[in-house]
Amino acid sequence: MNAAVLAVPTVRRRRRWPWVLGLMALLAFGAVMLGWGLVEALNPVPISVTIDGERVVSGLDLAGMPPAHKVVLAAVIACAMLLAIVLVPVALVLSLGLLLLIVLLAVGLPLLAAGAVLALVLSPLLLLGWLLVALLS
Repeated sequence: MNAAVLAVPTVRRRRRWPWVLGLMALLAFGAVMLGWGLVEALNPVPISVTIDGERVVSGLDLAGMPPAHKVVLAAVIACAMLLAIVLVPVALVLSLGLLLLIVLLAVGLPLLAAGAVLALVLSPLLLLGWLLVALLS
C-alpha cells in the first residue's frame, strides 16, 4: 500500500472548558473588584442600632472597616451580582415560557373546541359530498 493513503491527518479538537473557566474566573474577579470599589466609595451611613436602650451601633461607616471585612463584603457583593446574572435571565425565560403556554392554552383550546364542533355539525354534509363524488366517478 501507498504511504500517502495510510497517513490520515488527524484534526485535534480543542477543548473549550479552559477558556470558559478562565472567562468565569475573570468575571468573578471583575465582580469582586467592582464590589471593592463600591465599598470604598461608600460614605458613612447614618444608622443607629439600639437594643434595650443601649446604643449598639452608631454611625455605621463601611468605608472605615478593616481590610479583611472589606474583602468579605466585596466577595458577598460579587456573589450577589454573579447570582443575579444567572437568575434574572432564567426567571425571564421561565416567565415568558409560562406566559406563552398560558396564551397558547387560552387561544388554542377554544379554537380546537370550535373546530371539533364545526366538524361534528358539518359531518353529514361531508358524508353527502363524498357519496356524491363516489357516485359520479
